[in-house]
Amino acid sequence: MFTKNSRNRYDKKDSLELGRRAEDSFARLAVKHGFKVTASSEKGNIDEHYDYVIERDGKSHKVDVKSIKRKSREDKELQDEFLWIELHGVRADDKGWLYAGHADLIAFELANSFRIVDRLELIALVEKLVDFDAKVSSPKDALYKVYSRKSRPDLLTMLKSEDLLQLRHAEWGK
Repeated sequence: MFTKNSRNRYDKKDSLELGRRAEDSFARLAVKHGFKVTASSEKGNIDEHYDYVIERDGKSHKVDVKSIKRKSREDKELQDEFLWIELHGVRADDKGWLYAGHADLIAFELANSFRIVDRLELIALVEKLVDFDAKVSSPKDALYKVYSRKSRPDLLTMLKSEDLLQLRHAEWGK
């Protein structure tokens, strides 16, 4: 079992640190935007795929924060032109954060902001843009196609960050 503070066996670089930094940054911004912020439980984080509950004006939202990432693990530089979307998780029984997550909102970290979208609207966008029959073996080819890492059950795809502009969204500058 993973905890919020443990590195999973596939993280050979700095994914844990990038994720923590993004989550902390998002939480600080949410407070600045007038939200009460509550961190998820371990079950919420790992099994239900959300990091925080944010509350304001009598409404609450579960938010899954996605850190800025590299296009490929071999790349040195982080980038925000492309976003990784998890269709199935690394554990065989984990349907992934897009489809099985309990988050209402997904907050994607970009270089200078967080772009926040509704998870259900994101599902509809993914299903419109992605060719689920096109399977690729290289992360560099994953744009609008399904990528799986060798000997792992995970399924990922990549969208352009600008694709999210088609959805209702909030943009919080860092």
